[in-house]
Amino acid sequence: MHERYYCYRMPHNGWHRVRNRRTILQASLAFVLLIGLIVPVSVAGAHVSLGPEERPSYFLASGTGSTSHAGDTGLLQRRELPSTVTAGDEFEVAVTFTAPADGFHAIGLTDIVPPGWNLSVNFAWTEPQAIMAHIPEPGEAVYIWAGPFPAEVEFTAVYRVSVPIDVAPGAYIFSGSLEYYIQPFPAPSYWATPTGDIQVEVVEAMEAKTIALTGIIREVDGSILPGAAVILYQNGQVITNDVSDQTGKYALVVPGLGEYEVVASKAGFRGEAQTVSVTEPATRLLDFAGDHGLIPNAPSRPYVLACADLWQLNDPRLQLSTSRMLDVISASKYPSA
Repeated sequence: MHERYYCYRMPHNGWHRVRNRRTILQASLAFVLLIGLIVPVSVAGAHVSLGPEERPSYFLASGTGSTSHAGDTGLLQRRELPSTVTAGDEFEVAVTFTAPADGFHAIGLTDIVPPGWNLSVNFAWTEPQAIMAHIPEPGEAVYIWAGPFPAEVEFTAVYRVSVPIDVAPGAYIFSGSLEYYIQPFPAPSYWATPTGDIQVEVVEAMEAKTIALTGIIREVDGSILPGAAVILYQNGQVITNDVSDQTGKYALVVPGLGEYEVVASKAGFRGEAQTVSVTEPATRLLDFAGDHGLIPNAPSRPYVLACADLWQLNDPRLQLSTSRMLDVISASKYPSA
């Protein structure tokens, strides 16, 4: 993580800079506490209190003091996640902790996933509901609550993690920290405490499931179509490709879970695209047939009549909708170059 600086005004119009590796989180916590009428300033990276000569002018005017502490207070009750996962898995992590005293206020939870693992957060996945959920740095899930909350209130925060499809087998660590204020009269105290580590085991690569798309490429009249190019896209970028064999079959290896577009094309035919959502590490069938079958650029009259027969027969394996039949007729009347 890159070094950052937090700047504030000192008496006599001076400026002071404090090195802080979690500027975003600290600024958010300070802002929440400001809403609560008292704004202590502390340095999470160093875990020390500001001396009287270093406190900003608005802090001195409030007539309050601030203390800062660090250490494991035992607040984290549990971090729940599977003990064993495979490459390509997606799972939830639930972190639970309890308010240690009345006035538990301006709380920031940071949980850190293994490098390169993707995660998603949502303030709706919390109880009590947090006011902010974000990912300030890759691999950091951050939740912030405003408070104040009374003692013994239990907090739960959930985030989702996906394991890279190419991750090596072995042990991987989840860790994090909890930062919060307690507001006894007259001065609040700032605390920063680690939440401990937990290990997850990625099983041997041979046990991991391969994510794949496979299927048959056909024309709208049901004929097998060998030699068709099949391309997998994600967010407009080409991921992988294949060519259908003599049986019309193709196969694409998918790099991970997510949304994809699959495009089938061949010279002399109109291209056809389908979108697919890959939600689990398994092989999925995706045929280009029937309504998704390829249409020749200039179908002959016998070809159109054959398609009309299929349309009337309503064969569930090769069924064509009315709109698709009209596409065939249109291609016959107005052939593509």
